[in-house]
Amino acid sequence: MARNVFVSFRFSDGEKYKNELCEKFKSEDVIDYSENEDRSSMSDESIQKYLYNKLKRTSITIIILTPDAVNHKKNFFCQYDDWMYDEIRYSLEDRSENRTNGLIALYTSEAESLLYTNSTHTCDKCKVEKCVKSINDFDNLVRKNMMNVKSYYKENACEGLYDSLKDSYCSLVSFDSFLNNMDFYLDKTIEKRERKDEFNLCKRM
Repeated sequence: MARNVFVSFRFSDGEKYKNELCEKFKSEDVIDYSENEDRSSMSDESIQKYLYNKLKRTSITIIILTPDAVNHKKNFFCQYDDWMYDEIRYSLEDRSENRTNGLIALYTSEAESLLYTNSTHTCDKCKVEKCVKSINDFDNLVRKNMMNVKSYYKENACEGLYDSLKDSYCSLVSFDSFLNNMDFYLDKTIEKRERKDEFNLCKRM
């Protein structure tokens, strides 16, 4: 069955990655409803209606995290003024015409060092020290939806450690890994969408 997706990306440094994804979609059973219109002259209300119309036909939102997309933009008054932020928060809304979308964030090699720090972790329960990847605290709505599984449903039993695919509503996956195993990651994203009540979703910042 075809998967309907919306791709959120930063035009300044993410367009080539979005185009690469679209080429991959052509060989897969994926329909893309993402950005193809200049919204610079639209009002906030027009942008909302435009995005609602796009998103109501989709079940998955794919976010491409390039260096320019890691942190949301803010205006002079420190309010979020960012199309990507709008795309993600509208994707998370549960509306009459559109259920909450599944989310997956794809990071490029240039953005990896902004997102991850390598460290060690000793679990209080099992007392085992492990080499782990720690997710940095970047200013993005996708970050608020990582490691957000409710404690009862947590897959990784170790205190402070989370399963990268099951314990975050929005999994963080390398762009290349996604291209090489697209069906697997899309299926995992849909599976979490079906159990979204097991997560503490953050729908706006």
